[in-house]
Amino acid sequence: MKKSDIIYCTYFDKNFLLKGLALHSSLIKYNPDAKLWILAFDEYTEKILKKMKLKGVTVISLEQFEDKELLAVKGTRNKVEYIWTCTPSLPLYVFKKSPTTKYVCYLDGDLYFYSSSVPAVSEIGTKSIVAVPHRFPKGMEHIAKDSGYFNVAFNVFKNDGEGIKCLRRWRDQCLDWCYWRHEDGKLGDQMYLDEWPKIYKKSLVISENIGVDTAPWNISQYEVSKRGSSVYIDNEKLVCYHFHQFQILGPNNFSRVLGYTLSKDVVEHIYKPYEEELRNQYKIVKKFDSSFEIESAENKENRLQVIRQKLARYFGPSYWRIKGWLTN
Repeated sequence: MKKSDIIYCTYFDKNFLLKGLALHSSLIKYNPDAKLWILAFDEYTEKILKKMKLKGVTVISLEQFEDKELLAVKGTRNKVEYIWTCTPSLPLYVFKKSPTTKYVCYLDGDLYFYSSSVPAVSEIGTKSIVAVPHRFPKGMEHIAKDSGYFNVAFNVFKNDGEGIKCLRRWRDQCLDWCYWRHEDGKLGDQMYLDEWPKIYKKSLVISENIGVDTAPWNISQYEVSKRGSSVYIDNEKLVCYHFHQFQILGPNNFSRVLGYTLSKDVVEHIYKPYEEELRNQYKIVKKFDSSFEIESAENKENRLQVIRQKLARYFGPSYWRIKGWLTN
């Protein structure tokens, strides 16, 4: 697989700007020629991204992205629900605008890369879809009943019949129902993936790389180490870590995660480099917009988020799969 065959895509708004910029920075660090398409969910994000002229980035405005089907359901969902509704539509949009692209890799905005993404994308081989399981530790597998077997954070789709078929079906499902509650085996955009192994038996790759989408809910079962300049999860290079529940409370004030115990090595080798990146991105944004701040108006929502995070520990790590839209 050639690096030029892949377009990565993600989305975020102003409250998620620093995390999104950190994602881009880490992606480009290990994949200098990577192309990242970013759907900006507000005017501020669109303008500042265009002003920053980031390497390899294509900025998509809501005006460009939204079609009549999305607009028809927009008013029936809250902000988070609508953003989730848009997830499968984003890779489809990329394929539509760049029809010669062979693969699109969707990334959650709170992922951060520690090595090249290409080996993870290459897991697709001759097939059409890559999905990443939550990989819950032994004794916690039951959590999948409420949060799903797969985590929507790193997904790869091939520009072929099965890849497009999967995306279109998922889009139709999200247009029909995508809400922030558990109902009839559904939860947001995520639990629709549970049917993929049955429907796409010959087309789906379930990632076996434990370094992809490693996260607070599964990190406790692995040994984390630093070998040279690389971080390892057991004997696999850490590709990308999912900073689920990570909150930016100020330029130098972070809440790493609630309800999970992080080892010294996890903090040292995974969290501290990410926090340093966020500090750096804050300084960069200030150069482009001296008025940019991590808004204190979000404090009320931060407190509400703490409650949601505590609930998440009991209902499953992805039950309240907030991607940061309510807090910075």
